[in-house]
Amino acid sequence: MKTIWITAITCIGIYPVLDSGAQTTEVIQVGQGYAATIEETFTVEPGGELTIDADFGSVRIETSTSNTVEVLVEKRLKEGTEDQARRAFEEVEVTTEQRGNDVHIDVDNSRWFKRARVSVAMTVQVPYTYSLDIKTAGGGIEIGNLDGEITAKTAGGSIRTGTTKGDVTAKTLGGSIRIGPTEGGVSAKTMGGNIAIGDTNGDVSAHTLGGSIRIGIADGDVLARTMGGNITVEEASGKVSAKTLGGKVRVGST
Repeated sequence: MKTIWITAITCIGIYPVLDSGAQTTEVIQVGQGYAATIEETFTVEPGGELTIDADFGSVRIETSTSNTVEVLVEKRLKEGTEDQARRAFEEVEVTTEQRGNDVHIDVDNSRWFKRARVSVAMTVQVPYTYSLDIKTAGGGIEIGNLDGEITAKTAGGSIRTGTTKGDVTAKTLGGSIRIGPTEGGVSAKTMGGNIAIGDTNGDVSAHTLGGSIRIGIADGDVLARTMGGNITVEEASGKVSAKTLGGKVRVGST
C-alpha cells in the first residue's frame, strides 16, 4: 500500500526547526470510500503560536495542560477505489513545520478544481497558553478555551470559540460567528450569518449583512452593524454605535 508522506520543511535562520515526535499515516476503507489519517506531535513551551493556512478543510482546536502540539489530519474520499483514493489524497499535500515554540500547518491542493472529491478535517491540540492564526478557504473553525490571541478566518463556514483571555478576530464570508467570554476585545465580521459575543473586557466591533447581533457585557466601546436583523447589547461601559436596516436595536445600561 502506498504511503502518504508529510513533507518536513527545513528552514535556515535564527530559529532552529525542531524534530517532531512519532508520525503515523494510515489509509483505511470507510463505507464506500477511504480515509487517510496523519498524526504528528511536537514538543513546545506555552506562549507559542499555531498557524494554519489551508486551501480548504474544517479546523478544531483543543487545549490541554501538556507542552505539546498534537496534530491529527483526516482526508476522506466518500466513494471510489483504493487506487483512486490514493491518487486523490496525493493531490492534497499537508505540510507541517516547527520553528521554536511555533507550529505551522499548510494544506495545499495542487488541483483545486477537484477538491470537492476530498474532504479534510483537522484537529489540533495545543497548550492552554497559546495563540492562533487560522485561515481556511472552506470549512468551519471551532476553538476551545484558550489563553492567547486568536485570528480565525474562513471563506465558507461558521466560527466558534470558547472562553478566552486574548483579543479575538473572526471573519467568515458564509456562516455564523459565536465568541465566548473573553478578557480581550472582539472584531467579528460575516457576510451571511448571526453574530453572538459573550462578555468582553475590551472594545467590540460586529458586522453582518444578513443576521442578528447579540453582545453581552462589554467593558469598552461597541460598534454593531447589520443589514437584516436585530441588535442587542446587554451592557456597555463605553460608547455604543448600533445600526440596522431590518430590525430593532436594544441597548442596556451604559
